Amino acid sequence: MSEDLRDGPVAVVGDDAGVVAELVRSVGVQVVPGTPTEIDEHATAVIAVGETPILKLAQRGCSIPVLPVAVDGGLGGVPADTLQSAIERVRDGNYAIREITTLDVYVNDAHVETALADVMLVTSEPAHISEYSLSTPAESVATFRADGVVIATPTGSRGYARRVGGPVLDPAAEILAAVPVGMFSTTKDHWTLSLPDSGPALSMSIKRDEAPVSLLVDDRTYGRVGPSDRLSLVRGETLSVVSLPESDPPFDIDRDRT
Repeated sequence: MSEDLRDGPVAVVGDDAGVVAELVRSVGVQVVPGTPTEIDEHATAVIAVGETPILKLAQRGCSIPVLPVAVDGGLGGVPADTLQSAIERVRDGNYAIREITTLDVYVNDAHVETALADVMLVTSEPAHISEYSLSTPAESVATFRADGVVIATPTGSRGYARRVGGPVLDPAAEILAAVPVGMFSTTKDHWTLSLPDSGPALSMSIKRDEAPVSLLVDDRTYGRVGPSDRLSLVRGETLSVVSLPESDPPFDIDRDRT
């Protein structure tokens, strides 16, 4: 991959990809074919419009920088109405690259998914709770009864985890937020946990399931898990994101409410 995004063409994926591609060409940048699962080998960057294609790019281990467009949360996207000026900055070399964390999800030691934003265990039926246990390799974190639990990366901490009471994490911090959902307790709580370079950051298990429990990874449902299953979260490969003055500020949570 070229270190300078001016050296090659870009791929465009996601919502209104055809319209965006025409805009890209209008400022003198070449466009090559691409989908969230297959990008032309000559592309030096991907313009991803909408949240779903960005999550798919992370899931597939995209190795070239991504410019997110028209997304909420902590992805550092640019608004659609500033896209032309954003493309011109990239064309002129006025950009930075930041690396954002992903999580590899293992069920019983088998890799099943990669998350960019969050991983969640949740009871599949309303009005039922289960008992969950969280632990690091060094110690037990907590055991609690709740509707579910969400583990968020810094990118995902501005999404669902924040809406259920979690903190907004510094995008540069190597930590995770663990937040119970509908905790069966008069005292709500959440935890921030370090994300080591290798080995499991966090293990999760179901101590008691009064109803089926589903595993959700970003916007995808992996399937049901039970007390006999052991889940582990491990640092994955980073996703390179193009950062510009137009990009969504990491702590500007007011934009998420609009």
